[in-house]
Amino acid sequence: MRRALLGIGLCVLGTLFAAPAAAADQPKVTVATPAMWTVHGPKGTAYLLGSIHILPKNVNWQTPQLLAAVKRADTFVFEVKMDEETRDAAREDIGQKQLLPLSTSLVSLFDENMRRDFRNVIFKTHADPTLVVYLRPWLASMDLQGTGATDPQFVAAEGVDNKIYAMAVARKVKQFRAFETYQQQFRLLMGDGNLDHEMANLRVTFKKILAENHQETLHDILTAWAKGDVKALTAMGPNDPDMSPADRKAMLDDRNHNWIPQIAAMLKEKHTYFITVGAFHLVGPGGVPNLLRAAGYQVDGP
Repeated sequence: MRRALLGIGLCVLGTLFAAPAAAADQPKVTVATPAMWTVHGPKGTAYLLGSIHILPKNVNWQTPQLLAAVKRADTFVFEVKMDEETRDAAREDIGQKQLLPLSTSLVSLFDENMRRDFRNVIFKTHADPTLVVYLRPWLASMDLQGTGATDPQFVAAEGVDNKIYAMAVARKVKQFRAFETYQQQFRLLMGDGNLDHEMANLRVTFKKILAENHQETLHDILTAWAKGDVKALTAMGPNDPDMSPADRKAMLDDRNHNWIPQIAAMLKEKHTYFITVGAFHLVGPGGVPNLLRAAGYQVDGP
């Protein structure tokens, strides 16, 4: 689940917290050629682009092929709505669900082992403990995973979703669609709202953070994505041995299957769609392109 949350699997946090890139000197520009697919329907055509929801500023991924597809598209589709009204509503919603009661601190819920692991996680990730201790466990888990996973150059403002949306707005495109609501994505992050369940998940998060090299993980994802290496992305996403079967089902498989009838309905309309979703949703036997092929559609691409 960790890799799915680190800029690939869910775009809701990327759409909410699109902070500007760091002001430090940028390294040499990386030229990327991300994989893209074309789906042919009875009336419509859809381009599928796998997104990384956070990126460094120095990645040039807007290939001529990709820009031509963006130009041809009249309807843009994302995991969730990207407009500012939706972002504001999501910020307000998450603000109401992110804090523990004022009388409770996160550390007060820890046993001795969790206290030890928490100290080691803070030391490893350099997270500010004063910003974590009053968060609900689900959000503390997200915060610590994000802190441990990135360097300052990886920011949501440079994420593919945000950039594609900005291109469409600049073209004055009027038609936007989404596969999910931000409430649905929040439920994936928050679980059932049971504090004991959140604490159990946070305990697992501590162990995984202490066991993994997060910066290598994210840079490896970027390297594979930049090369359009579908096989490597499959190994790091759908086939990630560290992702539990339950997480894989909830984060990837169920959502992929839920999107297929939506795409099928779109392709019955005379539109050209540009669909941008997390890259892990598009790779592997259970990825959207292969599910569409299995449903009888012609899908060109890797």
